Amino acid sequence: MMNAPSTTDEWMAVARERGADAEAVISSRAASIGSVYMAGYAIECAIKGYLQHKGIPRPTSGQDGHNLKGLWLQAGFRLADLKDPVGVKTFFIQKWSTDFRYLVSIPQDMADPADLVNAAKKVAGWIQAQIKRQRRRR
Repeated sequence: MMNAPSTTDEWMAVARERGADAEAVISSRAASIGSVYMAGYAIECAIKGYLQHKGIPRPTSGQDGHNLKGLWLQAGFRLADLKDPVGVKTFFIQKWSTDFRYLVSIPQDMADPADLVNAAKKVAGWIQAQIKRQRRRR
């Protein structure tokens, strides 16, 4: 069994990989929910990288480890930090679920997958920027 990343940089590398996976799915299967599922994992890994950076304990197993809202709050972030009047960035914090892996198609009330993948990149990038900003202050 593989071990989870143990450093901030390792978590961020995994976040970039899951983001690339989301991009690959969206480019070849635009109507697949798989891209949104992978984009959520990119955000999860980015938040865990931030928690690692701050020395904040994170859940290591179970549902809480994939609860983006819980992880977001644990990091001390607010939804307002995302400056998201349309709701595509906050979608991941408020509505993303590992249960998406069981869906065959995109729910009718869900935003366009390409817009969501793009929003996820912005959220992960925002988290990365928070880490860089704090590293410069040290």
